[in-house]
Amino acid sequence: MDFDQRLRLCYDSLSDNEKEMVKFIQSHASEVIDSSITELGEKTLSSKSSVLRLAKKMGFQGFSELKFILKQSLAINNFEPTDLVAELQHDIQRTFNYVKQANFQFLLDKMQKADNLVLYATGFSQNNATKEFANDLFISGRANFLISGESNFKIISNKLTTKDLVIVTSLSGNTPNIRDAIKVLKINHVPLCSVTSFGTNYLTEHANYSLYYEAGLLPNINGQEPIYSMTCLSFILSILSRKYKEFILFDE
Repeated sequence: MDFDQRLRLCYDSLSDNEKEMVKFIQSHASEVIDSSITELGEKTLSSKSSVLRLAKKMGFQGFSELKFILKQSLAINNFEPTDLVAELQHDIQRTFNYVKQANFQFLLDKMQKADNLVLYATGFSQNNATKEFANDLFISGRANFLISGESNFKIISNKLTTKDLVIVTSLSGNTPNIRDAIKVLKINHVPLCSVTSFGTNYLTEHANYSLYYEAGLLPNINGQEPIYSMTCLSFILSILSRKYKEFILFDE
């Protein structure tokens, strides 16, 4: 994801001071690319730690990666033609590289042992991918409940226990309308797995297990609202369902 994509996904979670820092970065991108973290802190009347905290919130490893992605974003914005197939390949490759490094064992064990496995998706595309995931799990003998609607999710969150597991699929992980349900799950110590695009967000901060995928930005010829490719969400859920099948067949 480019700089603006990351910003859109985490913007609501930023403090007023961080939003002012972002505004400066966007307005002085070329200058920021050549600045040190200390220099940017001085220019934005902030500290070095504040700049680093902002970078982490946006899903960067540090300030150096922020500058690198910002530089790439500037280059992309000056070059209109885009190879969308190559971008899809990049999204899938980055997601797959993450999968090769991730440890699924604790999550798979909890998925098998959970009394109730509850699935919830925060959007239309997320729900479509999660339906396929739910079906794959049924085929593997893992009963599950796909919950629709924020009100229903909030109701069931009050009825679950530490012996259950909730898996929430989301794009940004910062959907405001499910925060109350997530808080209830945490208060009742109900295990939670978040499946979101790369980066720190509200869901990952409250989850016991976290999985990530790349969500590439697609051109929108009908308006200004950003459109994200959810292909890699289906990809990561398919991998999880296959790993679960392997787990129950070969790892017991």
